[in-house]
Amino acid sequence: MKQSPPLGSILPGGSGHLSLVGLPGAGKTTLGRQLAAHFNRPFLDLDVAIEAQTGRSVRTIFAAEGEAGFREIESAVLRRALAHAGPPLVLATGGGTPCFHDNMALLNSAGITLWLDVPVEVLAARLPPEEVAKRPLIAAAGGAEAWLRETLKARKGFYAQARLRCSAACTLPAVVAQLAGAGFALPGTLPPAP
Repeated sequence: MKQSPPLGSILPGGSGHLSLVGLPGAGKTTLGRQLAAHFNRPFLDLDVAIEAQTGRSVRTIFAAEGEAGFREIESAVLRRALAHAGPPLVLATGGGTPCFHDNMALLNSAGITLWLDVPVEVLAARLPPEEVAKRPLIAAAGGAEAWLRETLKARKGFYAQARLRCSAACTLPAVVAQLAGAGFALPGTLPPAP
């Protein structure tokens, strides 16, 4: 695979994207859609973009190419998404996205990053067996809660690099207020909420 271009050549000055990071089940997709509607921005779920661009499911990619192959594809799709010429995105990343190929630095250079730091017990309750079956890493581990605890230990350092962290109720009003406090919703930076 060819070498990725330097971050500055992709995103001169940043582009104002809002990227959500966190473990599976944290609500990145659900909250991301709500934030996109609130701020009148396009929404992109990175896993959906990967599937659309490759014509294969995430599970199929993992089975055929392993995690390393998937992470290469994921990083390439992420870089294309953040470099697009359209309006800034609200982006729901995959749970492991920030942990590979300098993706967290890329996300931070592209705009605001928000870590949805949801307790493991809550995450495990949000992942019913049919949802676990769709997630290759959790399914291979044999149990959601134990996998989530171990994975959080490994990923916490990456997630903690996010510019913002929501560790209470990560509802739309709470997150919008937190973003406003960080200057994300200052006049002129976003279109008005619908």
